[in-house]
Amino acid sequence: MRNANLDLQASHKMLMMFEEANSNTEMVIDQFPGIFIILNDRHEILRANQEFVSLFKLVPDQLLHRPFASFFRQKSWEIFEFNVKRLSAAEPDCDVVRFELGMPASDNLGGEDRPYHWIATRHNVKNRGEGQLITVYGNDMTEMRETEKRLMEVFTSIPLGMFTADRMGRIGPSYSSYLETMLGCSHLAGRLIEDVLFKPALAGMDDKALAGVKAVLSCAGSQEHAFPELEKTFPHEILHNTQPDVHEGRWFKISYHPLANDGVIDQLLIILEDRTEIIKAERDIQHAAQEREQANKIQLQSQAIYESAIRDPLTGLYTRLYMKDSVASLLDSHESGKITDVSMVIFDIDHFKRVNDTYGHKHGDLVLSQVAAVVRRQSRGTDIPIRFGGEEFLVFLPANIASAFALAERVRKEVEGLILELDSATLQVTISGGVATHTLGESLEDFMHRADQFLYHAKENGRNRNVFEM
Repeated sequence: MRNANLDLQASHKMLMMFEEANSNTEMVIDQFPGIFIILNDRHEILRANQEFVSLFKLVPDQLLHRPFASFFRQKSWEIFEFNVKRLSAAEPDCDVVRFELGMPASDNLGGEDRPYHWIATRHNVKNRGEGQLITVYGNDMTEMRETEKRLMEVFTSIPLGMFTADRMGRIGPSYSSYLETMLGCSHLAGRLIEDVLFKPALAGMDDKALAGVKAVLSCAGSQEHAFPELEKTFPHEILHNTQPDVHEGRWFKISYHPLANDGVIDQLLIILEDRTEIIKAERDIQHAAQEREQANKIQLQSQAIYESAIRDPLTGLYTRLYMKDSVASLLDSHESGKITDVSMVIFDIDHFKRVNDTYGHKHGDLVLSQVAAVVRRQSRGTDIPIRFGGEEFLVFLPANIASAFALAERVRKEVEGLILELDSATLQVTISGGVATHTLGESLEDFMHRADQFLYHAKENGRNRNVFEM
């Protein structure tokens, strides 16, 4: 909704221009994003912007005094009219109303309704012949609704229990629908993970596992770099049983992933994999081979879905979790001769700490997201772009050093040309990069270390440059 709100703010600013400069009226109105209509107090159209005219394939002269109701179905218009009537003199304190309502995509009302977010504004200026003037702005929400629908379909279809827990150990408002099935209860948002996840498993836990549960509940607020050691104490497999019969319980494999803010763990992403059938298969000697093959297939499918779904929420790039297996596969392909080259670029935003210190973390996040968008645009479908942490980004390519350096230069030049609009200022940033190509037998850690050394040289030699091995 952030983009929608920015569009609405822009529309209001342009409306002020319209009221203050009659000579620019036509140009200003036609530049409005979305649908913009001026209505009289009988809800007849006095003026519409070019986008509305084009949407319904009309001639502007045909619109004058045409009832706006003719573009709606009867029931929809009743809703629209009810909201707009709130702007009448009967409610003097109501100058603006906002609501969502569908509108047909054609003039004949034969198509499906498209979702719109409407803002109707009453103006103090009255026209002797037209009465009270009302401006109506409509923003088409179709793309946003389709995106939300696709995301929800992906999220609810993942055969894993996925949720976040805050510093108080409470489950967040968004979680996979499969989680309710796994835990055997609904309405999980706000409930304590201690109650719904660990309490039904306490009977089967030893002292070490009990201590691990306490560590899970107390890790929020810890430093992110300390998490790997903390996680070693966490319970990673439990028997979750809410029934009197122990055979009715479910075996969960649990993985934990920190969600940090400024290096401090703020939330935990917890993923449950139901391994009940796997455990039973391992205990069933007669069907062990068949059951293990099916269980491994399910496990691999679940892991593949999970890895494809996990992206850094701020930048949209892959996370370290995804990098571990995907890059290992890329390097294995190089070692086996399936691909001839693997290269990487490690980027670091220049003087990023200064941005945070000067403009605040809100604008620091804006810089990160905009730079990451450049990295995504310049990466090919076969490349693996990753947010490694903080202001560092990695891109792994099945390509030679020349191609990797060319990508690094494209990213550097586009970032250099970015002009970021802040609340009261503009900001330009630069980025530096180190480029290396993988050598046979080299570990991922050594590979990344070499690229990092070239990044260090780029920083030492003035920043806003890329350095690669000769």
